[in-house]
Amino acid sequence: MKFLLDTNIFIPLEPSAIGEVHPRSEAAASLLRLLVEGGHQYYVHPELKTDLSRDRDLERQRQREVVRAKYPVLRAVPNAPESWKRLVGDPAPRTNDWVDIAHLAAVYHDAVDYLVTEDLRLRRKSRRVDLGERVVSVDEAISIVRFLYVEQPAPPPAVKSLKAYELTEADPIFDSLRVDYPSFDQWLRKCKREHRDAWVILGADRRYAAVAIVKQEQVPNEAALQGRILKISTFKVSQVYGGFKYGELLLKSILGYCYSNRFDALYVTAFPKHVGLLTLLEDFGFERRAARTKMGEYIYTKPLAPTAEEEAAANPLDFHIKYGPPALKLLPGFVFVVPIQPVYHRMLFPDAEYVGDASDSVQLSLVESQPFGNAIKKAYLCQSPSRLLQPGACLLFYRSHDRHAISVVGVAESTLVSSRVDVIARFVGKRTVYNIQQIDRMCARREVLAILFRQDRLLDVPLVIDELVSQGVLVRPPQSITRVPREATEWLEQRLTG
Repeated sequence: MKFLLDTNIFIPLEPSAIGEVHPRSEAAASLLRLLVEGGHQYYVHPELKTDLSRDRDLERQRQREVVRAKYPVLRAVPNAPESWKRLVGDPAPRTNDWVDIAHLAAVYHDAVDYLVTEDLRLRRKSRRVDLGERVVSVDEAISIVRFLYVEQPAPPPAVKSLKAYELTEADPIFDSLRVDYPSFDQWLRKCKREHRDAWVILGADRRYAAVAIVKQEQVPNEAALQGRILKISTFKVSQVYGGFKYGELLLKSILGYCYSNRFDALYVTAFPKHVGLLTLLEDFGFERRAARTKMGEYIYTKPLAPTAEEEAAANPLDFHIKYGPPALKLLPGFVFVVPIQPVYHRMLFPDAEYVGDASDSVQLSLVESQPFGNAIKKAYLCQSPSRLLQPGACLLFYRSHDRHAISVVGVAESTLVSSRVDVIARFVGKRTVYNIQQIDRMCARREVLAILFRQDRLLDVPLVIDELVSQGVLVRPPQSITRVPREATEWLEQRLTG
């Protein structure tokens, strides 16, 4: 999309002094960022110079004229049609009204898609010439861009979101893809030109440990899906980094992207030989279609927008696996608050800890040494006497000692109670944050409750203890796993799922 910025948008974007920051500067800057990130184009009109020349502060005029040079300028735009004179008048050249009409003419001749202005008089003129729908305020422009531009949710630790043109095509991770797809390089160039979204995980040597590229698909598509569809065009984890749960880490980013942008379905194609990838897909609710691609690839699809009937028919665990994460089906009596100490919360849920404020080196160090933090499928050990957890139960992890709040939600898969170290170790496998010595110490004290669960979502706004008590979720800070009263489930569902 192409946007023309009126003078009253340019000025807030380019205050000439700290004391002259415009009230709309922040909104205008947000719009410009979204335009850039979304791959949209923006321009100023050649007559911006005329508007700026009216400034009686000559020093400020000179400064603005200098910064104007960094903005793309529309080339000569045809004049407004003669028929407009009876609608908006025939003002003298270089007057305010004349410049307004010149801006509208750019829209009329489709040099741009939208004119962005905060000038009410100009917007009135636009309605007179039947261009009202294409002349928008900053806030309206932001809304349009957000609808058209796929927003990037904050990725988990160690994942970098970027555009395909930022990818290093010489990275060794692409070598095997070139073997499978002889035209891979041409295809990658196309991805770069289209500014497709991508994610990478960097290894210790700064080469790609994993990479994914996605594409918004049109209807019809090779998966025969309807609605708003996303295709995972590339999904590759380097063999060097097997065991670090990087596949789940990438998938976590993609699913969060789908959720944030309200996609109806997701699909991926893969050759039968890629067993590890196919296993991962099936483990997270992807289903294989009977048909194959022309190259013989399997087609795996995952629905993301269940109907009310589909939700009603599924049990909570199956619902979460098929449609999430995130996807919650809360049933009264099947919601539990699980207290967890800060040290284990940080280890088990690093994406709740460092999103937006950790350096790359911290993130990489964290996930390379602790693969369980990368995973969607996790395990938690405790010595709670509770024996009420069932598959599909909603788990609200309450961080004790410091935050006193719930910010992570999970869905229980299965539980085991034992005092045998080997039994617990086999059950939790590589999911747990505990080593064998820690499990041994726990088992020496009393029986251990091991919980296998799937991370469903992070809460942007944590549920703090005061709110939990006031809404009847808890009566006090929990010391052990606590079942949420049935009457509080409806409130929780509204808070968790909107």
